[in-house]
Amino acid sequence: STKVSITLFPMSHSNYEDDKLLIEKAEEEASNERLIEAGRLLKEVKDDSLLEKKHLTMIRWADEIEKSINNILVSPDEDGNEWKKQGETHGDRDFLVYYKVNEHNQLSCRIDCAIESSLLVPLLSVFNESDLFKTWMPSYKRPVKLGIRGSKMLKESGRGNQTILVTVDMAWPMCTREVVLHAVSVDVIEEKASIAILAKSETSEDDPIIPEPLPSHVRIDFEQTILIRGCPEDHPCLVKSRNKYPENEELIMISIAMTVDAHVKFVPLTLINFVTRTVIGRMWSSTLKVAEDIRDGKRVMHQEAISKKKHLYGWIEERIQLMLDKLKER
Repeated sequence: STKVSITLFPMSHSNYEDDKLLIEKAEEEASNERLIEAGRLLKEVKDDSLLEKKHLTMIRWADEIEKSINNILVSPDEDGNEWKKQGETHGDRDFLVYYKVNEHNQLSCRIDCAIESSLLVPLLSVFNESDLFKTWMPSYKRPVKLGIRGSKMLKESGRGNQTILVTVDMAWPMCTREVVLHAVSVDVIEEKASIAILAKSETSEDDPIIPEPLPSHVRIDFEQTILIRGCPEDHPCLVKSRNKYPENEELIMISIAMTVDAHVKFVPLTLINFVTRTVIGRMWSSTLKVAEDIRDGKRVMHQEAISKKKHLYGWIEERIQLMLDKLKER
């Protein structure tokens, strides 16, 4: 018989150093909120044993963010799309509202809105300052009870990377709902001339800092993507616009897509109509009004937060300016 000898060659020193360099570059990109590029670099690492849990998390988030961005770049008015236009608003602000409900009773909503560039940092502070949600978010008692009971920051790291717990009061017979959201801001200026924010619900299995829900509460699932980019001159939300935007500012398109699974066996039509026709539009109008008040010096607590967090909002202003410069080049 012939004896077969197999020799396993260990990874060469050169390949090892290349992999270590890729990981080092990926970590640097991630620290600068360029998560998609970090994920791309990590996928080039040949020796998987060098990848730690945090690197695998980076890859997963990078993939999910890229998928979410690509989805939101598809026009909701495109033929064959499942989105239904709920309505549009024109006046002081121009925005469109869409919705859909899938076979799993998950309600999805989408907003496309044009704003002037000076409103962007104040608007992002409205999203980011979760401890101040209750100071401005509207609540309802009729026809359906719905409103924020409270919000609590569980964890914050880097720029715009935070985990928050939000508690929502619901109408009887539905008990109180709560959601734990992990939000990540991502710089995709080089790739798509955009800035993105992805927020996803998480559990204690994702992060031990997350507490178990109270017995009387139901933990729901939620996902939201915010995409900030230049506003095309022919965008549908501008067709009927009566707004006179500042001539010395760039026009920005904010697209927000969100999906909620409230863990109910069915979504009552009255609730769908109430959320899509009333809550979404009014909440977005409130959000824009708060952003305007912050810009105009009328919201002291938000202004103080912006002043204290120069590492975040200074970075945002810098990236926005880079994004606007890219748009002018195009």
